[in-house]
Amino acid sequence: MAFISGPVPECFEREVTASPAEFARDLRKASTVEVETVAPGHFRLRGGATRLDIHVAAGGVRRIGLLELPTLSVRYEFSGGSEADRRALLLPLDRAMQRGGG
Repeated sequence: MAFISGPVPECFEREVTASPAEFARDLRKASTVEVETVAPGHFRLRGGATRLDIHVAAGGVRRIGLLELPTLSVRYEFSGGSEADRRALLLPLDRAMQRGGG
C-alpha cells in the first residue's frame, strides 16, 4: 500500500500484492471500525459521517524471477465527510496493511 502524500481524493485506485483472502483478512485486522462485506470483493467501512467502499478485483500475477505474487486492483470510494475525515479513515489502514520491503 502506498501512502497518500497530498489530499485524499474521493475516489482512487491502487494495485496491491495480495490474494483476495489475504486482503480481506488484513483489512479486518487493520481497520479501527467495523468492516461490512457488501458482496464478494466489496467492503464497506463507516467512520462518523464518512463511508468508504472498497472494491477488489483480481489483477493477475507479478513475477520477479521465480517469485510469483498475486495482484489485486483495489478501488477506494469515499462518500460523506471532509478530506480530513477521509484521511482519518484511510491512514490507519495504510499503516497497518503496509508490507515489508525496501
